[in-house]
Amino acid sequence: MKQAGTILNVILVIAVAILFYLQFSNGKAAPEVVTENDTPTVMMEDSLTKYMDLDSNISAKPIKIAYVNNDSLNKNLNMLRDVEERIAKKEKELQGRIESKKRSLENSYKNKISQFEKAKDNYKLGAPTMSDDQLKTAQNNLMKIEQEIMGMQQNLEQSLYQFSQQQEQEYMMVKAAEMEKYYLKVQQFCQSFAQTLGFDFILIYQNGGSILYSNTSYDISNYVVDAINKEYSQNKIQPTEEK
Repeated sequence: MKQAGTILNVILVIAVAILFYLQFSNGKAAPEVVTENDTPTVMMEDSLTKYMDLDSNISAKPIKIAYVNNDSLNKNLNMLRDVEERIAKKEKELQGRIESKKRSLENSYKNKISQFEKAKDNYKLGAPTMSDDQLKTAQNNLMKIEQEIMGMQQNLEQSLYQFSQQQEQEYMMVKAAEMEKYYLKVQQFCQSFAQTLGFDFILIYQNGGSILYSNTSYDISNYVVDAINKEYSQNKIQPTEEK
């Protein structure tokens, strides 16, 4: 019996050894992910990466980044001052058109009322000597003028509103065009700046924007402002002085 027990123990040791060998000789085991209920889940071996046509160009590279502070541009660019001046001038022009249109509509309304009052006075004065046909004609004329006044009164505010909307739309288009040219100029200069000095990205930083923090050693605002101001000053067309 003792010899049989010894043989059984030897067999168990050999069996355990075989199991360990099979476990570690079949390659890496599939990774397991423990879920919230502690039940192991075997991840699928196939991945999206197997479908990607990857080469050396996709590898991570060191990049050179700089940024421009938008507040510096707004405060210090002479070009922007002129853009804002042109926009303000256009706004003033359109406001003048609206005021002129308002005065024109109000004057037409007042003139129509004066016409009605004059026709009514003439009717009162001439009624005793008018024939029936003349009275009827005068009454119809008064009624027509009165209806025109009511129509003008109803349409005056609507007409002024529609005209104001047209002017507002024109103002927004002019403003958008001016700002687009301004931003394009800044962008073109930053592209040239990046190509000359080897920057991969030049970002724009502003309070409340997507960049929450920036190292000031990467701030090139002063260089950008100085260069754009010099170029703009040189290329700006000076107005011809009146002789």
